[in-house]
Amino acid sequence: MSTATLTLHITNGYEDGSEVITTPVVEVPIPAELDELSDWADDHIFPHTGTGRSDGDSWYEVKVTESTAPELLGRTFEFGF
Repeated sequence: MSTATLTLHITNGYEDGSEVITTPVVEVPIPAELDELSDWADDHIFPHTGTGRSDGDSWYEVKVTESTAPELLGRTFEFGF
């Protein structure tokens, strides 16, 4: 399976109104099917969200800002909305 290096712009939002932005660089497998990105993102993007808070509601918005796989560049994923 081929992999891609991505830079993610992650906005971690919390119920108290605070937001924490992180920009990790990660290596992930390239999805086999672009029409199955939701499951792929759950498995390979979601684990990079969060800041360690274990209480309260949270949401995450992730944008791929750099990618060695052109088909992933600019994609946005939302979790917990």
